[in-house]
Amino acid sequence: MTTRFPPLPRTLIGTSTKSYLGAEAARSWGPIVLARLQAAGVDPASTYICPASALIPLLRDGFGAGGGVVGAQDVSAYPPGPFTGEVSAPLLAELGTRMVMAGHPERRRLFAESDDTVSTKVRVTAQEGMAPVVVVGEAIEGESAIAAVSAQIEAVVGNTDCPGGLVVAYEPAWAIGRDRPAPAEHIAAVVRALRNLLAPRGDSVRVLYGGSAQPGTFTAIAEAAQCDAQAVPDGVFLGRAGVDPDSFAKVAAEVWNIRERLVV
Repeated sequence: MTTRFPPLPRTLIGTSTKSYLGAEAARSWGPIVLARLQAAGVDPASTYICPASALIPLLRDGFGAGGGVVGAQDVSAYPPGPFTGEVSAPLLAELGTRMVMAGHPERRRLFAESDDTVSTKVRVTAQEGMAPVVVVGEAIEGESAIAAVSAQIEAVVGNTDCPGGLVVAYEPAWAIGRDRPAPAEHIAAVVRALRNLLAPRGDSVRVLYGGSAQPGTFTAIAEAAQCDAQAVPDGVFLGRAGVDPDSFAKVAAEVWNIRERLVV
């Protein structure tokens, strides 16, 4: 049975904590972030965390209970069954997971995930009513980003119906793990192209920027967009900068304040 989640908010600020957080750090992350968001006037429903799968119930009962959204970093391409070590899409949905990442460059590089595998993960996620968070981006700096993301979306999303919404996170692989993000003008151009590409899906899509995003990144993108709302992402998807709760909350407030002026 497909789980019915609320529609995706207009603004999304999220983080994948990769395997950095332990249980104690995860337990304290939620209350700290929620307190900072409340002080800054940020709706916690616009924020999400994708922790290691073992931490999902802990964060659901803390951060999620306070209004935040909990996602997952990965999902099994297989249904429930004799697949040792796998976490199925139905189980994630049963745990209250709202969104699931797919296609991150680290998964492709370290675990040899192909477009076919990523496409299957997108499909099983969507079938359970969760929103796929599809990570796209060119591998090499200087490569045509628009051509790369267009090909990736066609390969892994295609015509898949996503009743729970679709999140596309632009993360150029060459920018991940660096001390600064891609140039703001470059990001704005790719975001604009992604919106045009995904326009047939209507209002169910959110476009984010990741790839070494940090405090100040979203402001720079908004300025580079030169008042073109189509070139401004719906939010950001943090990596290392989101592991620290104070840093996450600071970025969330930055994004929220800019998006509030753009969204009518």
